Amino acid sequence: MFPTLFELPLPFVGPITIHTYGVLLVVSFLIAILVARRLARLNEIDPDVVVDMGVYIILAALLGAKILLLVVDWEIYSRQFRTLAAEGGGAVGQALGFFGSVSAYLGAIAQMGMSLLQAGGVFYGGFIAAALVTVWYARRHELGLWKVADVAAPAAAIGHGIGRLGCFAAGCCYGITTDLPWGVTFTDTYSGSLVGVPLNIPLHPTQLYEATTNVLLGVFLIWMFRRKQFDGQIFWVYVLAYAVARFFHEFLRADPRGFLFGGALSTSQFIAIVGATIALGMLARMKGKREPMEPAESPS
Repeated sequence: MFPTLFELPLPFVGPITIHTYGVLLVVSFLIAILVARRLARLNEIDPDVVVDMGVYIILAALLGAKILLLVVDWEIYSRQFRTLAAEGGGAVGQALGFFGSVSAYLGAIAQMGMSLLQAGGVFYGGFIAAALVTVWYARRHELGLWKVADVAAPAAAIGHGIGRLGCFAAGCCYGITTDLPWGVTFTDTYSGSLVGVPLNIPLHPTQLYEATTNVLLGVFLIWMFRRKQFDGQIFWVYVLAYAVARFFHEFLRADPRGFLFGGALSTSQFIAIVGATIALGMLARMKGKREPMEPAESPS
């Protein structure tokens, strides 16, 4: 597709490539914050507080996605690290040569960091990190946790959907081969070398499946937001619905993303099963304890 938009020439540094994925990721975060800000008013939460929280959530999500990617692909990254260290740590290792033998390891760490920055990450890692930060932030500022979670859920779904368009542009998170009429054929050699997407072969557009599912889920959650019966309902419906969708989407994906139980389940499928189970339990528990709520007014 279109993995890059343009190159930005910078003095002394040289040209910097602006990737489509990165631009769409920024757009997805901005739209998610706007959606959350709008919903915050309906849930009697200061919109500015939600924006402030959104910055922490975004940073946590990015870090969590990279950490889980490192865990899932540990064998690949550890092998890459050993190779880089054995070769002296690349250009960074050579520049840090005054550190002696340690410079090779420092250079390898730097190269690994750049590699992780270029990689997309694992969504569930970002989700778990973002959820933990949300709990911390809500308690620190004495906010209703489930009220905040209900605001964040539709925003996360819509932002995630837009972010998947970036995956489509980059070619990552690609699908298995297909002969269906809507199969997508990637031809950009840069995508092939960067993310390993097979070229010149029709593939399931799994990125578009995810994008469509998430945006529709976000719209549904916004509709449901005005009719919710108890705080926390929107968040746990989101966790449940996305888990079900992600579980089935995984069968159509072909990119290496980590597997458990001898390849029976992908890492995300396992997390989806756990998430769906917890969501069902929490919805049943909260429904039994719910207090009557007035329907939220439509945003002005």
